[in-house]
Amino acid sequence: MPALYPHLAGFIQAWFHQDCDLDGDDADIVAEARRVTPAAERALLAAEIRRFLADHPGSLADAAFLRHLEPDIDPSANGQSTADWLGVILRLLEQP
Repeated sequence: MPALYPHLAGFIQAWFHQDCDLDGDDADIVAEARRVTPAAERALLAAEIRRFLADHPGSLADAAFLRHLEPDIDPSANGQSTADWLGVILRLLEQP
């Protein structure tokens, strides 16, 4: 299923792995990803995050995130919805 969202799946698997908390908080992780990822790739990722959220609005994003992306993390396990978490990631990713 990651083929539906290949940029998002790659980003999550590369940056939000099971030990990502050792790399800092979400803002630290996205800042490093922004530093090493070309702008064109970041734009593709941002578009894919928007598409994922449009395809799976609100609470539907929680199960879809786990099903489609097979991540090592579950944002909803910390009391934050996956949709809200991805919105934060998107804002951090698109910071000037």
